[in-house]
Amino acid sequence: MTLNDYLAINIFHFMLVFARLSVVFFMMPGLSSGYVPARIRLIFAVLVTVLVLPIVQKTLPAQPSQTAELVWLIISETLIGGFLGAMIQIMMAALEFAGQMISTATGLSSAMIDDPVTEEQSSIVIGLLNLVAVAIIFISGVHHFMIMAMVDSYNLFMPNTPLFTKDMLTMAASLLDDAFYMGIRLAAPFLVFEMVFQIASGILARLSPQLNVFFVVLPAQIILGLSVLMIAMPTLILIFLRFFENNLHTLLNPANLVR
Repeated sequence: MTLNDYLAINIFHFMLVFARLSVVFFMMPGLSSGYVPARIRLIFAVLVTVLVLPIVQKTLPAQPSQTAELVWLIISETLIGGFLGAMIQIMMAALEFAGQMISTATGLSSAMIDDPVTEEQSSIVIGLLNLVAVAIIFISGVHHFMIMAMVDSYNLFMPNTPLFTKDMLTMAASLLDDAFYMGIRLAAPFLVFEMVFQIASGILARLSPQLNVFFVVLPAQIILGLSVLMIAMPTLILIFLRFFENNLHTLLNPANLVR
């Protein structure tokens, strides 16, 4: 084998791994945020690709001779990377769903800000939860599991093999169901708080019909809601991190494809 052939094969393998990992990095929590420049995300993706390439090189196919096969190979790797990134985003959606319910329960649903994590206008509670969760993910080292999941994906989704489209959709639906349940579980204390507070407000409105109950109880709802959020925030984030880490561990377990 000549030097030119050797360099061509390695460049092909590099681009093949980069096609999958770059999509995941552009959808990874924290790095996918608007305040992270695209150049920084690209540099991270290139560096991780260089580190991962020797580990997964045995699973990579030889360079195809036909252009159509090469294009399909790149497209399939990009689709796999998009699938992995979408799974991570679905996990993060549990926290956003919980934040929406919490903001409604605490009377802060109208307080909107530009969330730098989701790159859209959302409730201030959702922005707070997203920023805290992303910070804790990187501080606690959970982002290492995301990189490990990228590497382990080559044991399940090997290049140049048929995609498990039906199983992938089943996994996405199952994870979406788990994320919905987790969002309700995270917001459960605030749902109880809202129910008790609304019942008390209704009783107060019955006892004093002349009183503008909305004007009186809204400041109390915000103050009490923020107090409950301050007390519940550490436990809420820890429960979410456990959910996030467990799903990263089991995401690429073949048993999950048939559960």
